[in-house]
Amino acid sequence: MTNLPGPPTERLADELFLIAHDDYSGKPLAAAILVDAALSGALLAELLFDGRITLVRSAVYVADDRAWREPVTDRVLAEIVRRGDGHPARSWLEFLAPRVRDHVGDRLVSAGAVRRMTTRGLNLRVTVRFPGLDPNRVARPRVRLNAILERSDQPLDARTATLAGLVRAGGLVRALIPTNRSIVAERIAASRRLLPTELGDLLDAVDAAVAATALTVRR
Repeated sequence: MTNLPGPPTERLADELFLIAHDDYSGKPLAAAILVDAALSGALLAELLFDGRITLVRSAVYVADDRAWREPVTDRVLAEIVRRGDGHPARSWLEFLAPRVRDHVGDRLVSAGAVRRMTTRGLNLRVTVRFPGLDPNRVARPRVRLNAILERSDQPLDARTATLAGLVRAGGLVRALIPTNRSIVAERIAASRRLLPTELGDLLDAVDAAVAATALTVRR
């Protein structure tokens, strides 16, 4: 009998970040611009799960403006408060994307999961990577999600279904290394259809941001 994976040990965006990056090199496992869109969605999802924002017809509204002493989500919430209610979730995704990997990566650096490695190439372009420090810890979210998706005897909870939807949106299904990729893809799609409206709308906004990003890249 296969052991069920334990509960998540990281914040949602941290789990997605670890899934999205190679454990040893710290390189993104999909196009960085797609990973950024998915990570931005994960930060908004954290705020939704914590009851700090709501989505009404895909627009973002503040539900609890108190700081929780979690620097990354507190920073995002403060910006939402400053700019006011009613802006589309997709607009927030586009606003967060340029710095989201730095913010989530630095949170994981502070937590001792990864280290920040900065290099400068011959063209003087600076590249930042986040190699893992503890192989078991950085691999755990990927192993856990893969094990859950390959089981068909129970539905996914909302948090795991949201993470899976973000993995798919960011082009990261292949990073899970499933034994049967088609089954995993079907499970992700089926679980997404059962999500509450707010989370479904958020994933729709992420998909739209990813599609717009892909169109820009092709141009």
